[in-house]
Amino acid sequence: METRLLIVEDEPEMLMFLKRFFLRKGYAVTAVASGEEAWSALIETEYDLVISDLVLEGMSGMELLKKIRAIDRDLPFIIITGAGTIESAVEAIKIGAFHYVTKPFKRQELEIMAQRAVEFGMMHRRISKLNDEEDTQDNLFIICNSRKMQKIMIIIEKISDSDTPVLIQGETGTGKTMLARHIHSLSNRGEGPFVTIDCGAIPENLLESELFGHVKGAFTGAIRAKRGLLEEAHGGTVFLDEIGELIPQTQVKLLRAIQELEIRPVGGNHPIKIDVRFISATNRDVKKEVETGGFREDLYYRLSLIPLQLPTLRERREDLLQFVGRFVREFNLRHNKHITKLSPAVLRKIMDLPWKGNIRELKNVIERAVLLADGPVIDSECFGAGGMVDSIHEENRHSDPVLLKKTVEEAEKMAIRRALKLAEGNRSKAAVFLGIGRRTLYDKLAYYQMED
Repeated sequence: METRLLIVEDEPEMLMFLKRFFLRKGYAVTAVASGEEAWSALIETEYDLVISDLVLEGMSGMELLKKIRAIDRDLPFIIITGAGTIESAVEAIKIGAFHYVTKPFKRQELEIMAQRAVEFGMMHRRISKLNDEEDTQDNLFIICNSRKMQKIMIIIEKISDSDTPVLIQGETGTGKTMLARHIHSLSNRGEGPFVTIDCGAIPENLLESELFGHVKGAFTGAIRAKRGLLEEAHGGTVFLDEIGELIPQTQVKLLRAIQELEIRPVGGNHPIKIDVRFISATNRDVKKEVETGGFREDLYYRLSLIPLQLPTLRERREDLLQFVGRFVREFNLRHNKHITKLSPAVLRKIMDLPWKGNIRELKNVIERAVLLADGPVIDSECFGAGGMVDSIHEENRHSDPVLLKKTVEEAEKMAIRRALKLAEGNRSKAAVFLGIGRRTLYDKLAYYQMED
């Protein structure tokens, strides 16, 4: 993806020098001689960096920066200033400029600063897109004592480094987003962006613009150009959640984007090349929808070169205790609690419930129980409060509580043994199956005295 640079300089010779210099470095450069022209360009096009002289006729560099910060807090802005205006440049830093360069300057220093500014902007745009759920989610699906999950982990190991599209299917709450993120993290695109597009949450009239971007004036309200999410994901992975919700018109355009690896913004005439991997997810039976005409057959086969069916929590009873242990630790930290035990009745109920909401439902129930527990034990009263689950049998309320740490450790040892058996003793491969680092696996083997 080309890095778009806007240069603002009212000295013609300096403007031409900067334009030629950055063109040779591979930037897509727009060069203007005033703040007013720069503002017009910013409304038309989305840039990755602005380099502006501080002192300009008409709108100054400082005024331009203030206008930009009113609508975009992440766009990097570098100030070029004369020797007598350092105080103003420092003031610009406080307003939100990335840095300043004094005249005369060395070309190499300016180039390095521009590179750092672009990287800074990319990082902050990604951070801005992360929601609270993504910030706190743990890759819980790597808990894989069940055979079905172990098979999925083997497939992931084989295909993670390729650019092959993956279709993840499973009930709501089974961890489809976490699985997609894990595949991305293991791939050679792991350092690139991971962009999630919820096809079911974005209104139909806005989905096309979100995917492909738009130019100024493409529709009512398009007061400035916007880069699409497929372009934002350049060099990384696009996760199309609830892919079954796409309307036929958008399905056609998405198919073209996957086949040709290029997109055309809404209202635009020029195609834009993209370099992304597509991972999709749905809780629907898309193959049946193909048969009934609700989903394009050619798009389905493009997206499902590697189909993965995530098992429900009901099919992974072996993993329940590890999930509970993870969630209790997480909510102990979040809510400053000190839960260390589960009563036998609670433990039995966890194993017996159908968990129709899968991992998400289990997590909600455990958080509620942690919040309502008065001491270090999750008992029947706090676990069943509020109708979150069926009432727990009272006959075992006074049985000895089960130590949570011991229960989780036993489940962890079982997972390690199965992973080593699956990997035929290869510890590096076993660590991949478990979703942990090799060093972490060695530490756990030593802790549990399992080296042999």
